[in-house]
Amino acid sequence: MEAAITTLAVLGGMGAVVLLFRAYVRRPARMSSNDPPGVRTLVTFSGTAPELFEDDEADGPLVGVRLFRKLCDGLAAGPVAVESRGTIQNAQRTECVVGAERFALVLEWIDRTWVASVEWVPETPAEKRHLALTQQVFAPRDGPGLRQLLSTLDRWLKAQPKLADVRWFRKERWIAEDTSDPRDGPVS
Repeated sequence: MEAAITTLAVLGGMGAVVLLFRAYVRRPARMSSNDPPGVRTLVTFSGTAPELFEDDEADGPLVGVRLFRKLCDGLAAGPVAVESRGTIQNAQRTECVVGAERFALVLEWIDRTWVASVEWVPETPAEKRHLALTQQVFAPRDGPGLRQLLSTLDRWLKAQPKLADVRWFRKERWIAEDTSDPRDGPVS
């Protein structure tokens, strides 16, 4: 009998810890994993010109260092402020600011295809804690800044003679490996 009570007490304590942890890292309010209606935040494109890879380290994890630098410089030449260039898990990342809105731009090389994604940037302590503990990234909130960033990115990609096949996807469908509905532009 005493062992059963001890077991129940331990299980109750474990349940309480789980509930407290879930409350501590709960999903931030008003956040969604789905792109806003009428918006596509993930773009794929091709480009294998040798000069795109000239600054890559032979054994380094990053690909397209020069392309990413040119992309950031191209965005910064327009209405987008580019800050905090860096890396995350074999990808290149920067923060883009349009007006008062902040977004992350991530560039990856996946199966000989470039993938650029515009993502949410956590702002509140709860959002930062959620990202740090769960690694779950949400879609950016819709607004004029997001649409301006996406349009600027689209124009820059299409203006580059060494890049081709620019196609936009809804991020939630891309993550689910559904590539059946690409569009020519980010906003419909």
